[in-house]
Amino acid sequence: MPSNRYYQEYGPIYRRRAAQREPLPGDELPPDEPRRPRTRRPLRRRRRRAPVWVWLAFVLLLVVAAPVGAVYAVDLVYPNTILPGVSLNGEPISGRSRADLIIELRQRYRAFEQQPVTLTFRDRVWQPTLPELGVAFDVERLVNDAFALGRSGDPLTRARDLWLLWREGIDLRPRLAVDLGQTQRYLLGIAPQIEQLPADAVLSLADARVIGQPSQPGTQLLVDATANDVLLAVQQLRPQTVPVRTRQLAPLIDDTDLVVAQQMAVQLLRSPIELVVEDQRIVWPPERLAELLQVKPVDGQLVIQPDTERLARAVEGLAQSIDTGTAEPRLRFSDGRVRIVAEGQPGRRLRQAEAVTAIAELLMQPDPITRTLALPVDRIEPQITAANLDSLGIVELVAEGRSSFVGSAPYRITNIRAGAARMNGVLIAPGEEFSFNRQLGEVNAANGFVEGYAIIGNRTQLEWGGGVCQVSTTVFRAAFWAGLPITERHAHSFYISWYDRFGLGPNGDGQGLDAAIFTGVQDLKFVNDTGRWLLMQTSIDEQAQVLVVQLYGTRPNRDVRIEGPIIANEVRAPSQPVYVDDPTLPRGTLRQTDVARNGRDISIYRIITDANGQERRELFFTRFRPWPNIFVRGTG
Repeated sequence: MPSNRYYQEYGPIYRRRAAQREPLPGDELPPDEPRRPRTRRPLRRRRRRAPVWVWLAFVLLLVVAAPVGAVYAVDLVYPNTILPGVSLNGEPISGRSRADLIIELRQRYRAFEQQPVTLTFRDRVWQPTLPELGVAFDVERLVNDAFALGRSGDPLTRARDLWLLWREGIDLRPRLAVDLGQTQRYLLGIAPQIEQLPADAVLSLADARVIGQPSQPGTQLLVDATANDVLLAVQQLRPQTVPVRTRQLAPLIDDTDLVVAQQMAVQLLRSPIELVVEDQRIVWPPERLAELLQVKPVDGQLVIQPDTERLARAVEGLAQSIDTGTAEPRLRFSDGRVRIVAEGQPGRRLRQAEAVTAIAELLMQPDPITRTLALPVDRIEPQITAANLDSLGIVELVAEGRSSFVGSAPYRITNIRAGAARMNGVLIAPGEEFSFNRQLGEVNAANGFVEGYAIIGNRTQLEWGGGVCQVSTTVFRAAFWAGLPITERHAHSFYISWYDRFGLGPNGDGQGLDAAIFTGVQDLKFVNDTGRWLLMQTSIDEQAQVLVVQLYGTRPNRDVRIEGPIIANEVRAPSQPVYVDDPTLPRGTLRQTDVARNGRDISIYRIITDANGQERRELFFTRFRPWPNIFVRGTG
């Protein structure tokens, strides 16, 4: 068996091993060496080396943690101040505390915050505040933004900001929050003070004087452009003056058009117009012609043309002096029979529609010589004779109207008699429209009228026919209760106590059923819809001072009643009296001509029930204006 003790028994290995093992039986120590106790030496274990990835992770942690720690360490170095490198509008603000910087910025921008912009337009000035303009400027937010540089966001954001602060610095610009809609609303609010519509050239022909008014350009506020200027101005953060932007609006009719129209008007009003009918001549002077012309803008030009509405009224007034009223005989109904009291006479009637057309053409002919027109008229012959009286159907009283003129002045009573005479015995044909003014004719001495004093425009002056409205009111009441269609009626402007008596017919006294006429302007008209002839008959009770108008014919199968009067909107009479100077009276003379009267609205409904039981409601409205006490004061 081989032995493993092949190595030399002398040497370090052997000695080391021999020293470490226990002596075996049979081993003997050398006699010259004493036996030493053996001690066990501890075994040294070999350490295991850490893996490479652990060392790599440790190194990476150091690489990352060191910069992150440095980033967050700035809060320890600059705990309550703005970091170095921060500036505001190019001015360094580092090292300042938040509170100090807020105070400094408020002082710096105080003038801007108090008055950011001044808007100007010509000589006008507006100074809106920031809220009015919809602009918000937050100083504290600006300071917070400056303080947050290098201190807010994730580590990479902080590191980037710190790098920028260290390398080149960061300059902050104040930020404004803008509500553009509010800015525009503010500008729209001041627009009425700036904007102006263009004024076209105007031509006036009053009293035959040709007066032109030049055109004026208009102004429009440019809201968007001005709002943009305002927003650019506030970004300067100091008070600014901003001119309001506008644009000029050209008129549709300029001064060139005015000059052309003026020249035309001068030619048209150079001469009068003469109207001829048989042996009657009527001259309309340029002052009258000017009233019948109108100047209208048409397609950007001033056009002079006849005013057809005014011309028609003028021709209607002309007919009152030309027409002979009815040509029929005057009749009288008594004892159940109708008889002739005055024979009919041939008459004439102006063809008004043709006259309007012919006069309109003549008006537009510029002729320096007097322009003449033969008016178109119709000759009318009487239709009624004694032989056909019984066929007229005038057999009974259809309706009547009454009014009182107690207390009237003598001139007024005279005119009431004259007006009533013009209506007495008049025949109205079936389907004919009766015109009070045409039947009345001219209000002059030839027809029995006189002048009397009246208050016209707060002045006392003579007027022909004062009191004729008493007759028209009474005629109106007769037609009203007959149920005849009223085609034109005008109420008086002021309350007149004369018309209260018999004012509501069978319903007694009251207001609201009167009719005012004015020759050539206001008329009373109604239509005979009974299917038979109507006879108008008037009478005056001199003792009781009562005027009666009766309509005779064949009463239609209908019932007439009223609802009302309904009075509303009562207004007290003025407490201050009116004094009218009259140079015809001796100085010191004072007499009252009118008594104060309240104003009010009066509504009366006429309800007509026909033979089939169907009702028709018609409103008759009157508005009385308040009227003061009026005194005539002599100044002669």
